[in-house]
Amino acid sequence: MFLNQHKLTVPRRQFGISLLEMMISLMILAVGLLGLAAMQSRSMMMNQSAHYRSIAADLAADLADRIRANRSPYLASTDAANAVPLPPSFATDVCPKPASGTTTFTCTQPSVGGVARNAYNAAADLAGWYALLRASLPGGDYSLTSADAGGGALRYTLTITWNDDRSASTVGAFNYITVIE
Repeated sequence: MFLNQHKLTVPRRQFGISLLEMMISLMILAVGLLGLAAMQSRSMMMNQSAHYRSIAADLAADLADRIRANRSPYLASTDAANAVPLPPSFATDVCPKPASGTTTFTCTQPSVGGVARNAYNAAADLAGWYALLRASLPGGDYSLTSADAGGGALRYTLTITWNDDRSASTVGAFNYITVIE
């Protein structure tokens, strides 16, 4: 009998969880999963932007290689007596961008101090590179300015611009700027 009285005075233990606790747990889980989904979406947008930046860097390196390849034979030659032509200029003022819908460049190569600039492959290289730029970056465009680097060589500043509207906070044009010597 003493044993039965003792059982009546001991409080009953709860076995399981209540409906309210279950709903709160599910709410916390849902908020966490929504945050994870938002983070994944943002990550995908930033990944695309990083992809475009890497394409711009590759395109800048490609144009730099084309410019260096065209000027190397001229800079290696030091025949001042015969006035060896200077290497071609790729700058936008000498080789203006073509009208929309075409990639045909017409380059005019001025003379510098009485020594002519050769137009060797400037138009063909720019046409190929510009077509690649337009195909690789959305709304891709560029400007290329030059300054005298001495000895007939030119130092270029290349600015590549493209549209990146993947994120509401970064709508608009992105720029990649590099100097080619």
